[in-house]
Amino acid sequence: MKLLITLFSTLAVIVLLSCSKETQPVDESTFGYDFFPITKGKSWVFASDSIIYDNGGTKIDTFVSFIKEEVGDSFVDETGITVYKLNRYFKRNPNDVWSKTNTWTTYTDKTRAIRTEENLKFIKLVFPLKKGLRWDGNVFLDEDIKIDVAGESIEAYKNWKHKMEEIDENFNFNGTDVKSVRVNLVDDASIIDRRKVTEYYGKGIGLLKKEMIILDSDGSRPNDPWEKKAQKGFIHTLRLIEVN
Repeated sequence: MKLLITLFSTLAVIVLLSCSKETQPVDESTFGYDFFPITKGKSWVFASDSIIYDNGGTKIDTFVSFIKEEVGDSFVDETGITVYKLNRYFKRNPNDVWSKTNTWTTYTDKTRAIRTEENLKFIKLVFPLKKGLRWDGNVFLDEDIKIDVAGESIEAYKNWKHKMEEIDENFNFNGTDVKSVRVNLVDDASIIDRRKVTEYYGKGIGLLKKEMIILDSDGSRPNDPWEKKAQKGFIHTLRLIEVN
């Protein structure tokens, strides 16, 4: 009888522990969703600086402009996910009037933050955020796809493999330190090409900065810095200057 009582007591403890484990709530506030906020009316203004390499590197153009993104209406896609329209605007100078250029889309689910840019779908972040986490942010793309840069074709998305380099590091935004996440999308180099892309996301803000180096050469000057030997491609920096 004592054996049976002991056995039943042990089983009861196991059941109670099992139930406790099953019903323990998950604290989603720690997942990092607030590094990619999406609400209708939210907007971001970026300063955009570009260096374009053309005509075998003999022509180098520099462009400074401003880009605004604003979350618009939402719709439910065929999978039942709420997708938001991202209205985009452009102006060359600070005092110019905004001109609408196009509309992208964006959404988050339990495990991913997604943006579709020029019909190209990217996984920008994965949740929960974790330092060192790797993922294929371009899984929806053909990495051999070519884009046009000043009339030249270039494989911009070759060998991209996303990695969460840092989480909760300080980033100075307009004089204030904010908690940020740094994502390395690609850092790859060969004799004929250089690909380096880094994105920074701020807590409660979204994208803080994006740095892109997408350059090609013919390999004839392997010891020269890429800024000197690049024959086509671009260097682009997108920097947040205003958010509501």
